[in-house]
Amino acid sequence: MLNISEEDLKKAIVEKAADELLRQDDDLSGMVRAEVSRRLQKIFVDRVDAQIAAAVDEAVNKGFDTEYQRVNQWGQPEGEKTTVRAQLDKLISGYWTTKVDARNGKPSDGYGSTTRAEYLMTQICAENFSEEMKKHALNIAGHLKDGLRGQMANVMDGMLNELFRVKSLQDQGKVEKPY
Repeated sequence: MLNISEEDLKKAIVEKAADELLRQDDDLSGMVRAEVSRRLQKIFVDRVDAQIAAAVDEAVNKGFDTEYQRVNQWGQPEGEKTTVRAQLDKLISGYWTTKVDARNGKPSDGYGSTTRAEYLMTQICAENFSEEMKKHALNIAGHLKDGLRGQMANVMDGMLNELFRVKSLQDQGKVEKPY
């Protein structure tokens, strides 16, 4: 009986496979080197992109919160210190509270002016209201027309029955009335 351990057998198989691979194909090490290089390049690009995005976000946020003060044409400070974020907030909230002419929406401080928010809501509601009123007016006009047609037909039938005492085919229901 042969005395071969399982551990020695595994070790011999691995050594034989490694020798075979290295002897058989020198391109294998080149392929491994290329794949490792490609993966490293991908990792590098992903990490660099993430760091650039984080740095840009930080710079933008810092820029919005950095205080500055306006200067006149001679470089002298003018007004209070502020930040870009505060100015944007003031500009945006000011847009909706600006007084505008209630008829045309242009900035105005005159009599009858309203806030831009109120003006826009009024315009939206007026457009909706106009459309609904137009639909209802068309429906009412159609019903009115049908009602008048029916009444005229009844009056005309009455007048014709008084004028002619003869039962026509229409009176007998054998022919359909044109109205």
